[in-house]
Amino acid sequence: MLSEARKKYLESISIGNIVAFRNSEHIYSGKVIEVVGKFATIQTPNGSIFYVDKYENIVWVKNGSKWPVGIFNALKRCKKG
Repeated sequence: MLSEARKKYLESISIGNIVAFRNSEHIYSGKVIEVVGKFATIQTPNGSIFYVDKYENIVWVKNGSKWPVGIFNALKRCKKG
C-alpha cells in the first residue's frame, strides 16, 4: 500500500526527473524520458532503456542534488556487481 506522499510524488513524475528504480534484484538510476499512464520509460547514464511500472518499481524520485544515504548505498552496491 502506497502512502499518500509517495503516491503524490509518483503521480507527478514527468519527463526529465531523475529516479532510482528496481529491475529484478538490482537498483539503477536514470532519467525519465517518457510517461504513459502508470508506466515510465527511463534511460540510464550508459544509454540503456527500461520500461518500468511507476508504482511498483520506482523507489525514489530525486528532488535535490544528493540521494538519501540508503538509496545512494543501494545504487553503489548494485554498481559493484
